[in-house]
Amino acid sequence: MPTVHSPAPKLFLAALLAMAATAAQAHPVRAAYGVEVCTVTGTSGEYSVRVRNSGTAPLARAEVHGVSLDSSGQAAGPLIVNLTDIPPGKYKTAVLGRPGNGAALVSIATYVTANGAETHQQDLFAGKVAHVSPGSALQYTLAPLAVRGWTVAYGTKQDPKLEAGSAVLLIYPVTPGKKRDPTRPDAGRTPADVVPLAPCGAARRS
Repeated sequence: MPTVHSPAPKLFLAALLAMAATAAQAHPVRAAYGVEVCTVTGTSGEYSVRVRNSGTAPLARAEVHGVSLDSSGQAAGPLIVNLTDIPPGKYKTAVLGRPGNGAALVSIATYVTANGAETHQQDLFAGKVAHVSPGSALQYTLAPLAVRGWTVAYGTKQDPKLEAGSAVLLIYPVTPGKKRDPTRPDAGRTPADVVPLAPCGAARRS
């Protein structure tokens, strides 16, 4: 008498795999290192940058570069604030502009501790969407948010779509052995990601 193989085990295995895939999408694995950045702007020129450690490992330092702005909104002088020892899930705030003194973000360099030494991890440059070319492979032309001297062509089919005139962050992994220029990305280099730079929403509990 021939043996009849039930499809139940295969169906059960397929169901388990589908459930695992759904769970992975619902709960993506967090990277060891990463930051989320937002800004806080007051009515009298106050301007702060909030850097949140979105990774699973401590962030040794975030070096925040900005510029003070004159009465016409032009860059007037460099500003640097170091935020140190940011635990996973927590944030610290760099105050760049105080009442009566406007400011803007230029870039952020993040550092981690590896083998007992501080190691440069990422560069994030503050920019804006200067032009949008729908249908083009490189549909976005990005320019500095506050300073001058560079443009970057960027294209992506992924959401969120970037609006013309909106503020963004260009994210670059560090190139080993290359000296960093905090005012501009490397010429001809495509960012690993571009994300909106938005005002901070409701304060997170810290």
